[in-house]
Amino acid sequence: MNEDLKSLYRDTLLEHSRQPRNREILEDPSTSAELKNPLCGDQIAIYLDLSQNTVKQATFDAQCCSICMASASMLTEAVSDTPTHEARKLASSLIDLLNDSSASLDFGSPLDALSGVKTFPSRIRCATLPWEAMLQALETESPE
Repeated sequence: MNEDLKSLYRDTLLEHSRQPRNREILEDPSTSAELKNPLCGDQIAIYLDLSQNTVKQATFDAQCCSICMASASMLTEAVSDTPTHEARKLASSLIDLLNDSSASLDFGSPLDALSGVKTFPSRIRCATLPWEAMLQALETESPE
């Protein structure tokens, strides 16, 4: 990865960690899930407002490191107004790609910034925790 790309990824992660988007507890969500990483203490709750098989709004609340915070912030922007099946597919793909050392992230979006985490294997779980929480929330969603 060239230095300009590393710098862009680093800047995107810093921006989202310092000014997270959609960091709020959603009142009366359709579904939610909370996960904790016992190894580092990161805690995250994902709240989803679903309607007609679409994620209308995604928010989060967290006590976590900057990587987890940035990932959660990017998640909320990426999945809002997205069909639930696409949100599931995006989360599964991102988790798989981050855990595969030979794969590269190429979503053509700010999510590509998470690829910088791959150079720190011990921090991959920090980046995937919000996405795992969202998948868990989508598994427990109530039928409409």
